[in-house]
Amino acid sequence: MAVNHEPPLWIPCPMFDGSVVVIKHGLIEHCEEGKDAWGVKWTLRDPRSGSFPSSHPLKDPSEVDDYPMPSPEGSTVIKEAKKRASRVNRGKVILAGDNGWGLFERAWLLVSMHRLFLWSFTQPEVVERLIERIAEVKIRLSERLIEEVGVDVILYGDDWGMEDRLLFSPEWWRRFIKPWQAELYKIAKKNDVLVFQHSDGRVEALIPDLVEIGIDILNVQRECNDWHWIKRLYGDRVTLWGGVSARTLDRGTPEDVTREVEECIRLGRNGGLILAPGHSLRYPRENIEAMRRTWMEKGWFRRT
Repeated sequence: MAVNHEPPLWIPCPMFDGSVVVIKHGLIEHCEEGKDAWGVKWTLRDPRSGSFPSSHPLKDPSEVDDYPMPSPEGSTVIKEAKKRASRVNRGKVILAGDNGWGLFERAWLLVSMHRLFLWSFTQPEVVERLIERIAEVKIRLSERLIEEVGVDVILYGDDWGMEDRLLFSPEWWRRFIKPWQAELYKIAKKNDVLVFQHSDGRVEALIPDLVEIGIDILNVQRECNDWHWIKRLYGDRVTLWGGVSARTLDRGTPEDVTREVEECIRLGRNGGLILAPGHSLRYPRENIEAMRRTWMEKGWFRRT
């Protein structure tokens, strides 16, 4: 009901009500130590925040066409996802398939951030080709999650923003990312599968484009984006996911958490909101309990 923009019986909160189960494909997108499936090396620096990329394998534009991208084919890529999906009660739970790191993130992970932006100005056709090759893998992963696993939602994640602005101009995103982002969405839409998009940072300037290409669920940080503005302009077309900021859960008091949950409940009273932490981190137990308690007390509605 929330995704259909109808008044819900309760504010969905997958963290507590178990309404969404997320499954992943078998390509290794990230690891604590060592190389992922794409050849990027990761190093664990801080156990609390996880590992970081420590080397980028693509160092010259001439390497883009022949670089060995991982194969999305083979039974092992989808084996565990199928096994986990078989244990889910599909009558009660929404099954979400995680596509992994997004086009922009995977591009800079392969070549480094400074090379990606430099090449986009000096040799833009190389960056277009790089993102095309990444998208080919990502599109096939979505196809397999939809066709072989039968997911209800495809999760796309790509961090496009800083705290107060985009990492690039909207025109840059529209040239290099949007055409293939649209293809990723198209795979879901033609199969009646919902499109979920995550991005850190302030990304309000891209929301009209995301609506145009078919987004259904938007997961953006409340501390960086004006949820009231998004709800007012796009509330009948886009469902917001999140709402309890990572900053508040990490550093705030239980009272701060309660206030944010209450505001989300008011925003979602007529549908179009799924309550969740703004980011997946380890938070103080008392703040998670404040979130759960407030959701239980205020987020369930009686209908006559």
